[in-house]
Amino acid sequence: MIKKGKAITKYLKGKRVVVVAGELCNQIEFDGKKLLDYAVEISNKLSAPIAAAGNTPIPLREKGAKLVTKMWAIELMNFLRWPWDKEKEHPDIMDEKPEAVLLIGYSAPIAQSLVSTVSKNDCATVVLGSKYVEGASYSFPDSSSFKQWEQNLKDFIESLEGK
Repeated sequence: MIKKGKAITKYLKGKRVVVVAGELCNQIEFDGKKLLDYAVEISNKLSAPIAAAGNTPIPLREKGAKLVTKMWAIELMNFLRWPWDKEKEHPDIMDEKPEAVLLIGYSAPIAQSLVSTVSKNDCATVVLGSKYVEGASYSFPDSSSFKQWEQNLKDFIESLEGK
């Protein structure tokens, strides 16, 4: 479902959310502000932990993310398919099963693949990318430019401030 900032914020309000940050967070920059900075800001405003892999966790922590767990995105998506038992094999990212995962820093095809692994009954998926991702519970619309995508991110963060 295509949604912009306020609608996504309204949906996420009061939910247990995990931000899943991909490698593009390190690579994409909008006029001096990295996508990584947006991921940290979103995570902190939602009080949501971040799941990140590869080289992404260290810069997330350096930028001020409050809770970062190193884990593969597909690993988290797989855990969402089953009852959440923190005492067993599930990650120490959250005591209870997340109600929503927010994907940022993934190309549309990768985000699509990740979203397709999760049943809507197991967890909602939100994609904050430059392209609409079919199958996501909520997704930003297609952006015609990086400026438009950045504006979608700014609008979302602004709506989080007014929660």
